[in-house]
Amino acid sequence: RPRNPAAPMLQAVALAVLAAAGLKGEVLEDFDPIEVFDERFKDIVDPGARLTRVAWLDGARTEGPAWVWEIGALAFTTGNCPTKPGWDDTYLVGNGGQAHPRGPEPVLRHSNHSNGQTIDFTGLGIYVCETTGRRVSLLRLDEQGRAVSRTTVVDNYKGTPLNSPNDVVVKSDGTVWFTDPSYGCIQFPENSCKLPGDVYRFDPETGDLTVVYTGLDKPNGLAFSLDESRLYVVDSGAMHADFDPSRPHEVLEFTVAGEGPNTKLVGGKRFAEISPGIPDGLKLDNLGNLYVAAGDGVQVFSPEGTLLGKIHTPPYPSKFSHLTPGYGQCSNVETGGALGTPPFPHYRRHVFYLAAGPGLYAITLKTSGGDRPRPEPPGPGA
Repeated sequence: RPRNPAAPMLQAVALAVLAAAGLKGEVLEDFDPIEVFDERFKDIVDPGARLTRVAWLDGARTEGPAWVWEIGALAFTTGNCPTKPGWDDTYLVGNGGQAHPRGPEPVLRHSNHSNGQTIDFTGLGIYVCETTGRRVSLLRLDEQGRAVSRTTVVDNYKGTPLNSPNDVVVKSDGTVWFTDPSYGCIQFPENSCKLPGDVYRFDPETGDLTVVYTGLDKPNGLAFSLDESRLYVVDSGAMHADFDPSRPHEVLEFTVAGEGPNTKLVGGKRFAEISPGIPDGLKLDNLGNLYVAAGDGVQVFSPEGTLLGKIHTPPYPSKFSHLTPGYGQCSNVETGGALGTPPFPHYRRHVFYLAAGPGLYAITLKTSGGDRPRPEPPGPGA
């Protein structure tokens, strides 16, 4: 539990913390990120496209990019696991409007080593997976990008504290789905995990928290298919206390069966085995292609599971950098608009954001974001 769930969000981080931040908007001309495996990949991204580095926080481990579409900014976290500089804050980049989008600014200090995040239907609320807070919380921002409230969504299952919520998505019916592996108890051994690593469904209207699937080693990223009949779930068990390739490093595809509190995931089958490194965050585009954060960047698969291509991310120092020489493990991904362009609703999300170590990167796609929640597109003539 946070030491004080309400107080930290309004505290300013000392300006010295931002001294390491910078390099926003730098195009990496000398790093070629695109690798084509299938000609269809050229319809997704230009083979000559380059990454733009929009944030760099030295020593941080960026995670949880979430497009706050109401203000045209990207929220991200900085330390879901221990870092030597002690990063544990949530930032916004791009706040301030199209004319003067600002670089990374702290919006929440002491975020309880937050991990995955996703936006709510308002475009200003962020569902947050807190590793050491052991809860899913809701962080609400105002139209200036300031935190105004931080509340617990769910922090226990039948009275037992959650392990360490890892990633979260919101279904179109408003239910909140999240994974709860034991990573927090490995990374922060003062914690003790007593629940199996499950996938959960929480209904904010009824308060019901139900297990939709149990039995994965380390459930991680998740994403619904476009029609929400299927759920993709990462099992990253290969990354335990150390890297063990004999354990799972795959994306599974489940059918969503049942309704309400009786909803379950059934028929899990391997969609793709991921290497090098481990799979982490997931995202779909409007064609149903699946983008998987991996050890060498992002691996992009067709709806049938064919590897179409990769968007590589630059290397950075880490305990596991030897697994992916020349590249850096990507932790999570998001689709959005250009920084500083509010409102930029979901159906026009052509900018792809990649969190990888200390860096946060962007690249323009020919496709658009396909996951929910999504506001309705304007009518004819709008």
